Amino acid sequence: MSESSTYPINRLSIFILQDGFSFLVTDSLTTPLFFKNFKLGNSQSTSELLKVLKTEITPAFIEIQNIATLEVIYGNPQFSIVPQAYFEESHLPHYLKYSSKLIEGDDFSYDEILPIQANTVYIPYVNINNYLFEIFGSFKFTHLFSGLIEKAFEKSFSSKEYIRIHVSGHLLYVAAFRNQKLLLSNAFAFETSEDFAYYILFTIKELNLNREEVITEFTGDFLDTEENSALAILSTYLRHLSFSNAYTPPAFENLEGFQEHFNLL
Repeated sequence: MSESSTYPINRLSIFILQDGFSFLVTDSLTTPLFFKNFKLGNSQSTSELLKVLKTEITPAFIEIQNIATLEVIYGNPQFSIVPQAYFEESHLPHYLKYSSKLIEGDDFSYDEILPIQANTVYIPYVNINNYLFEIFGSFKFTHLFSGLIEKAFEKSFSSKEYIRIHVSGHLLYVAAFRNQKLLLSNAFAFETSEDFAYYILFTIKELNLNREEVITEFTGDFLDTEENSALAILSTYLRHLSFSNAYTPPAFENLEGFQEHFNLL
């Protein structure tokens, strides 16, 4: 029997935010095997993120976990959605300069979002990518919004108006559709339940969506529980609220950051 058929072939996914990262190992059926989360504080630089990541993601870790493929998901707010008709690969910095603070040495990348004929332009962390390339070789990296919009587009066929919201820590990522057309994609930082509800209700109002008909669906760290005070507020104003997190094995249910990461895969 060959060595490749003796051992499982697993996937490593790293979810990177401005204030930390998490990494998740899954098998070929996307069953979670190992998860770890790091929150380092809002003031952390990419070099500080890399310093911690280097202590965790090592050649030895990759060998022990039988990692065959690596995927990195960036959740930073330095992004823009550009319709294909207006997109030029040579102009990537121009799509971000009015909404993000750019500094010398920034790298720029983009993901194609084929269902809506658009591209997510964003700033990956070049020092982290370079390190991962050194120890792993080639790998896939994308922005959170690319996958979020693709999933939202598929679900948008269920209703004339549809919003998908992914919640991670104190960030909520919003993709809104009407008649399968993307109306808005944005990330909002919130501190309180009132902040959270305000951003969603304000978005619905500004887009002229119907509060009685729009389907608002949540993934990530936003659960249908009695303790969820933001949900209590939203339930007063919105008729159709739904939750679509994937099934979580009991061993991972109470791990901070797991839902935010696992439901991006």
